[in-house]
Amino acid sequence: MSFLNNSSLMSVIAFILLVLIAVAMVFVAIRLRKIERRLKGESSKNRVARRVAARKAKKDGMEITDLDLRHTENCKLLPNREMLLNMMPKDAVVAEVGSAFGDFSNEILQRCAPKQLHLVDSWASERYQIGLKTIKKNLADEISADRLHIHQGLSTEVLPTFEGGFFDWVYIDTNHSYETTLEELLICDSKVSETGRIAGHDFCTGNVIDAVPYGVVEAVTKFCKDRNWQFEYLTVESHGHFSFCLRRLG
Repeated sequence: MSFLNNSSLMSVIAFILLVLIAVAMVFVAIRLRKIERRLKGESSKNRVARRVAARKAKKDGMEITDLDLRHTENCKLLPNREMLLNMMPKDAVVAEVGSAFGDFSNEILQRCAPKQLHLVDSWASERYQIGLKTIKKNLADEISADRLHIHQGLSTEVLPTFEGGFFDWVYIDTNHSYETTLEELLICDSKVSETGRIAGHDFCTGNVIDAVPYGVVEAVTKFCKDRNWQFEYLTVESHGHFSFCLRRLG
């Protein structure tokens, strides 16, 4: 039997040590990766939890109003908001508050033949500035005929500039927040005629795709109770983004 000399023995020991170190490094790397994934998961959960808490706080900050039968007993359900337009007064002075790209503006023009249609929108972002250009291009004939009027600015700043009782009806479709919607409704209370209507879009709890809570339901019900308005129409589209139409009680 032959024995390893000292030099060979040291080489073997060094090799074994290198193998053990490599195995240890792999084990540590695996552990660190697991810890990193766990921390990322916890961080992601924390972010989700914070967002949920923020949305809940937003909803909790909205006043809940209980309506009476008189606010709803005369309400009729309609299949969609296009049918709602068919029911609205014709040859009227109208405001669409929140017009975006003008798709619904065109529906109002085609279905209601308004005497005047006033579009109120900030068109602030680059995306919606394209919408304003689209409206000016596609509805140029209506603008030239002095039937379509464009008012660029915040709804809560533009609407107060109109005289009292100026509109026969308005349709609100802006940012859907509780505060803004309630302020718009309160302003419109004095800007529509005594027999006028206030209508609007997104009478629902929020955008379920983007997880954005709305305050339209809370604002509209509070407005009806505080200012003596009632529901005249409510649409029931399958996508869940309903429209409402209000008129004064009595």
